[in-house]
Amino acid sequence: MPELPEVENVCRALRENLLGQELTGLQVNFAGVLGQSARKTRAAIVGKTLTAVNRHGKYMILCFGDDDEAAFLMVHLRMTGQFFMREDYEPDKHAHLVFEFPDSPPVYYRDVRKFGRLVLVDDAEAPSALAHVGPDMMKVRFKEWLPRIAHRKAPIKSLLLDQGIAAGLGNIYVDESLFLAGVHPLTRPCDLDEETLHDVLKRGKSVMRLAINHGGTTFMNFMNFYGKPGNFRRKLRVYGRGGEQCRDCKDTLERIVVGGRSSVFCPSCQPEI
Repeated sequence: MPELPEVENVCRALRENLLGQELTGLQVNFAGVLGQSARKTRAAIVGKTLTAVNRHGKYMILCFGDDDEAAFLMVHLRMTGQFFMREDYEPDKHAHLVFEFPDSPPVYYRDVRKFGRLVLVDDAEAPSALAHVGPDMMKVRFKEWLPRIAHRKAPIKSLLLDQGIAAGLGNIYVDESLFLAGVHPLTRPCDLDEETLHDVLKRGKSVMRLAINHGGTTFMNFMNFYGKPGNFRRKLRVYGRGGEQCRDCKDTLERIVVGGRSSVFCPSCQPEI
């Protein structure tokens, strides 16, 4: 599933390539990925200029037009959604939408599992549509984040995945953040001091910044806006490496399931308390 670093890379590419261009056409091959009908979506955004691309957690919000005439398209890629632009691409059955701009190749939305959604919302911040989502993980301050998590008795792994506490972290970067902070995934936040929790947040932000700089992580489906995989996989310390050696202490990495999600950790570097 694309997490914050992957979504941020798509946002940056959209701004770089398409900002200021008018959307001249929208081809809909499968309307099931749209929150509204194809007709309503076309009427709202076709003929308008892409004026802004914003991100909150794993959500993108594309602004078409200005002032009272603006329309906002909120995008959630979910498990296998992809936005990309490739001149050599031959569309297959999973290419559900084609966005047409005058000064670029077609931009495709492709989604193998069809779980992603593109929904028209009322305004750029989409307060009602994102009411269930907490502050963005890259922007949240420790004083704001601490009371949301410090008293909790659930495993810290599950709480970091809770998008209502802070939005953006997914399974990959939670495992990486906890390893760097030396915290076992089953540890309860209520058993940790503020200094350790501060380090968890700090490590979470730093690992995502590094992943953004490397184009995100690709295991199966994710590819960036130019149709290429992310390069952060080779930097992973624990995620997906259960049974292999820890790169720090050489102990064997263990895999457990926390809240239904696979979790990999080092028993020596991340002792259970």
